[in-house]
Amino acid sequence: MVESDGLENRYGSNPIEGSNPSFSATLVVHKPHINMINFTTYSILSLVSLFVLCSCTDQSVSVNQTGTANISIQHVFSDKPFVLGKQYTLPTGEQINASMLRYYMSNIILEKSDGSRYVIPQDASYFLVDEKIPTSKVLKLSSIPTGTYTKLYLTIGVDSLRCTMGLEKRTGVLDIGAAAQDMYWSWNSGYIHFKMEGTFTAPSGITGDMRFHVGGFGGYSSPTINAVRNISLDLSNTPLIINENGSKTLHLNADLQKVFTGKQSFSVAENSSVMFSNFSTTIADNYATMFSVLTID
Repeated sequence: MVESDGLENRYGSNPIEGSNPSFSATLVVHKPHINMINFTTYSILSLVSLFVLCSCTDQSVSVNQTGTANISIQHVFSDKPFVLGKQYTLPTGEQINASMLRYYMSNIILEKSDGSRYVIPQDASYFLVDEKIPTSKVLKLSSIPTGTYTKLYLTIGVDSLRCTMGLEKRTGVLDIGAAAQDMYWSWNSGYIHFKMEGTFTAPSGITGDMRFHVGGFGGYSSPTINAVRNISLDLSNTPLIINENGSKTLHLNADLQKVFTGKQSFSVAENSSVMFSNFSTTIADNYATMFSVLTID
């Protein structure tokens, strides 16, 4: 007799009608086993689905927890409000009268006390401050994650990476055919980070034009002047607290006297016209000191 492990040969051609009395009991034993496997598989799949659903739900809540912030800049000259067309006296005895003030601010980063940072998306992080346009002195930041921020980082000028990008990446305030038309050197392929124009009067009575066009990002193919300045401001005494759907305004003071006296004091009469020259880095070092935190509301 040839034996086989198959049910058909073991219990006859029709297992239901086989003569083996234990067959029906054998089926009863196997069926619950199959059902248990199905039940266990279903339970595992249900748990996995629930986990994925919860994960997605938590992520959407986290993304929505954002607020907005404005950085409002107030220009002063020492302890006096800064006004175009008004005369101010420097510690050297020289007097200046500005008719134009424009500069770029960019690459804004907010930092929490634990060191974690939120970097404003770069495409939304370029601003052209113009004293003649009051709204330009308010930098609007949106979709900031909720939390308490204790330090602010920003750049005065336009960084080298953006300076060398294609025109399609330099739009808005960086559009050299519109907003940035007089803030760009076509002959030098770079932005003017800081521009101040006006007149000066020396203690001797000598008068003349004052023209500061400060630019240079360090060079494209070889090293050149770099007047881009990165600064940080401590907010620990007046932290910027962003609540969900809330809005805060950080008020900064920009003391323009420090453009002339900040890190190194200089004579305007002796340096009345500064453009792409080594002395432009002296002015850049000076204007890097002009910002301070006033208050947050």
